Amino acid sequence: MTTRIQRPVNDTDTTALETPAVELTATLLIGDFESECSNCHMPTLIHGVDRHTNIPGRKPTPGCGARFVNTASNSPRITPHHLRAERPDLPVRGQDNDS
Repeated sequence: MTTRIQRPVNDTDTTALETPAVELTATLLIGDFESECSNCHMPTLIHGVDRHTNIPGRKPTPGCGARFVNTASNSPRITPHHLRAERPDLPVRGQDNDS
């Protein structure tokens, strides 16, 4: 995906330059009772989401849109084994993924 940005080189040049768009990424933080996005720290679902597109609750609320690239937890009760079992498609942050 690219974004076109107008950057005139001089007063008569209006050539548009192609600049790559920046993708927002985040860690899926899995807690004892709920999970959240590490980017905006708002609740998110654990399963069936690759991006933080909505905040679960009674009313649909848009999330920050970050793509989840790994999982982690601040809870001592949630081990890397639990994180891999919950989201086998995502690596565990800070873990050797060969094991």
